[in-house]
Amino acid sequence: MPGPLLIGPLGPLELAIIVGVIVLLFGVGRISRIGGDLGSSIKEFRRAVREDDEEEGAAEETQAQAQVQPEQPAPQQPVQQAAPPPQQAAPPAAAPPADSAPQGDSTTRNVF
Repeated sequence: MPGPLLIGPLGPLELAIIVGVIVLLFGVGRISRIGGDLGSSIKEFRRAVREDDEEEGAAEETQAQAQVQPEQPAPQQPVQQAAPPPQQAAPPAAAPPADSAPQGDSTTRNVF
């Protein structure tokens, strides 16, 4: 029994024959229109993929920023500081006698 039909690699002559047959079947006008439609479809597909990637990147960036920024912290209540210890009242200073002269510099004048 013979084995399956094996087809070898396509050479330039075989490719030219295939292109010639396609041109005869569809015509030159239709092939150029199909090529233009194919090119515009590829452009549209690439643009859609790029837009989806940008949207996903923006969503991931927004999510990452939300994770990095902590939530608004609850307002902290002011820390009450311990009151300073009560100071002991100093004994009143002895007032100089009213009839005595001040003990400061004699050249100083009292303005009041």
